[in-house]
Amino acid sequence: MSPYWSYYEPAKPKKVENGLKAKSKRGCIGETWWSKRWVKTLESFNLGARLTRGKSYARKGQVISIDVNPGIVRARVQGTGSEPYDVVIKLKPLSDAEWDKAASTMASKAV
Repeated sequence: MSPYWSYYEPAKPKKVENGLKAKSKRGCIGETWWSKRWVKTLESFNLGARLTRGKSYARKGQVISIDVNPGIVRARVQGTGSEPYDVVIKLKPLSDAEWDKAASTMASKAV
């Protein structure tokens, strides 16, 4: 083991009662096309261990709450620390014209 990391002791996240739990135990997270696309987009940002840990926490039920609004997703997560922490993902909302274009594109590909 590297001497630089010898001080680190792996820890398990604190247990959460009634946490929000992902349905999948392994592999792809999400059942709908849009949830799979959301995860694929997050993976494209090369977040490394953060996204891997996030998936693990989601599967274990470590997510206390999640709130999705236009342009922002907020979650409260219980990790290894004594207190939960906040996660915020901000997105630029699509304009009406961009939504129209997206809807037209999807409709043109519908079976």
